[in-house]
Amino acid sequence: MAPPPRKSAKTRSKAENKRSAKPKGARRSTMTQKRKNAHKSEAMLARFKKLSVIILILLLFLWGLGWYVLSGGPAKMSLWLRQHSIALSADMGFSVRNILVEGRNYTDADALLAIVNIREGDPLFSFVPREAKKQIERIGWVKTAYVERRLPDTIYIRLEERKPVALWMNDNVLSLVDAQGNIITRDDLQRFKELMMVRGAGAPKKTAVLVDLLDNAPELAALIDHAVLVDGRRWDLILPADKRIKLPEQGMGKAIEHIIDRHEQNRLLSRESVIEIDARYQDRLIVRTKLGDVQDYKAGN
Repeated sequence: MAPPPRKSAKTRSKAENKRSAKPKGARRSTMTQKRKNAHKSEAMLARFKKLSVIILILLLFLWGLGWYVLSGGPAKMSLWLRQHSIALSADMGFSVRNILVEGRNYTDADALLAIVNIREGDPLFSFVPREAKKQIERIGWVKTAYVERRLPDTIYIRLEERKPVALWMNDNVLSLVDAQGNIITRDDLQRFKELMMVRGAGAPKKTAVLVDLLDNAPELAALIDHAVLVDGRRWDLILPADKRIKLPEQGMGKAIEHIIDRHEQNRLLSRESVIEIDARYQDRLIVRTKLGDVQDYKAGN
């Protein structure tokens, strides 16, 4: 059998090209995919640019906000708004016409007005009651203060003043003290000379109890020159001519009753010969005289 005829080189080349060439549909699909990829890249780039601009604007906004806050912008704006609101309220009739104060007996009026620091015609809302209350309660005489604005034109102040109970002599300095042991003032004390004077460290805190007991014993209270707190625990009452009454730490009221009973019987407190009455012993008074005699009085006899 004769061998098949051999194809020429030209024929083989065309055949191979036909085998290697892609179909037209496949070429279109590849080009479409490339275009899609190019569009995706452009879209991503556009989104990235927009995002970058947004981030930049946000950073600029945050920087501006930080500068505004750190430079005191909010406070300045708030102050500006407050000032204009107050001025507007004054134009509407909310301005000071009256300052009403109740409960003032000893508090210095000039000091009070200086703290209020407002004049007739000033805007009512420029006055801050809370701040005025704090300042007023720093005055020695003032225990508590109530302060308010009363629309449309009044500032109202009600004071509760401290009640003076005694004069305290300490390191040659005389002070007026209240029932809680607070120092009220050291000025202009002449008008309180009728109050009892006390001495000794810590005496102001214990004075109120002694004064209350002596209020029930006016005969004894009238004779007292001053009282001395001994060792921060008990009282010695000093009468004219350095006559001394030693009171106990406990049962002080009962001891005063015993002294008054004895005085009513034999005028014990009026005797010039008596220099000391020791009432520190329960139901007993030890009385010393100038001559050195000691008399032991059993209380109630």
